[in-house]
Amino acid sequence: MATHFTLSLSPSKPFKNSTFFTKNPFLNFKKPLSITSFQSPQPAAAAAVQTFWQWLSDQDVVSAKTPAKPAGLVPQGLGLVAQRDISRNEVVLEIPKKLWINPDVVAASEIGNVCSGLKPWVSVALFLIREKFKEDSTWRP
Repeated sequence: MATHFTLSLSPSKPFKNSTFFTKNPFLNFKKPLSITSFQSPQPAAAAAVQTFWQWLSDQDVVSAKTPAKPAGLVPQGLGLVAQRDISRNEVVLEIPKKLWINPDVVAASEIGNVCSGLKPWVSVALFLIREKFKEDSTWRP
């Protein structure tokens, strides 16, 4: 989905006698300036967030007592919004070790022997690629 905005900065009749354009000749555009703002498809992203949140619930990471819920798309990307006041040092989400993906998990996996000797980040990247295409992946929502 794209939102298209057009902003014309070429001097037209209302600005003809404006000192703004006469004292700033670099602003006298020959063509109108066009600005296009592309937004990601919110319904698809919202559905993916809900699917992920449900997966987190199935894994006992979140529950009805979780103090935050998905905010969907915010200007910074995806986010959480507090459902109530959160105390200092209160745990909002805790990811159990069984859901961690790190070099130790890779080493213990089916591809661990292939990844031994690689840089840790490379082995994790290969593991993620493998899990993406694995139908019965533990990490598949």
